[in-house]
Amino acid sequence: MKCGHTLSVFLIVLISALPSFAADRLTDRDLKELVARIEEGRDRFDNALDDQLKRSILRSPSGEVDINRYLNDFQESIDRLEERLKPEYAASAEAETLLRRASGIDAFLREQPPGTRGESEWNQLTTHLNTLASAYGTEFPLTQGATVRRMGDREVAGVADEVARGAERLKKSLDTELKQDANIDKQTREGIVREADQMSKDAKLLRDRVKDGEPSSAETTGLLARATKLQTILNGHQAPTSAKVWTGITPRLQTVAGAYGVSWPSSR
Repeated sequence: MKCGHTLSVFLIVLISALPSFAADRLTDRDLKELVARIEEGRDRFDNALDDQLKRSILRSPSGEVDINRYLNDFQESIDRLEERLKPEYAASAEAETLLRRASGIDAFLREQPPGTRGESEWNQLTTHLNTLASAYGTEFPLTQGATVRRMGDREVAGVADEVARGAERLKKSLDTELKQDANIDKQTREGIVREADQMSKDAKLLRDRVKDGEPSSAETTGLLARATKLQTILNGHQAPTSAKVWTGITPRLQTVAGAYGVSWPSSR
């Protein structure tokens, strides 16, 4: 009985140390294609909507406007997002404006009788709006006070590069400090140093995948798993200089994790 209990505790500890799997992240190119699909869906919805319904009044926090004008404002927000979305600018504010205007239309439509003309086209469009909201770390329809924030490819690649350079510094400091620890043999020390070296390589691989506009969720999962392993190693050794270097790396790892919809260190 005691043995079984010990095994259960061990498994719980092991599972809790595993990193969460990173979600698929839309690249800048993916996002531009998504915005184009939203624009196409908006046009289909506009064409399908009954003319009389277009003259209905929509009540929003900014006042009362007719649906036709609101649809024009929605189109304007799509154009603005397309225009402002750049490698150096993730256009989070523009995405929020688009999603808030779409949320107003969504609330209006939900008040209409089932089968209203344009409802099917809007339901199809909301699948793209849900994807857009997810890319900016939120949900559609937007709730009051929701945070709309996305890291662009250039920003993610830059943070990954900072992790890579930090891991290189960690590799050097570990090699120096662990040589001074008489309780660590050469083979163990070299194995720990290799982990830091590999973490730098993992971060560079992630950086390059993001810069090239390639899918990179698996590379992120691998990097965070390596980071979890290194954190466990550091917690088990007296290496103050390395610990200080590690303290500088961890916020950047958390930023990378956040860009892929997970937390690090994992709370599982």
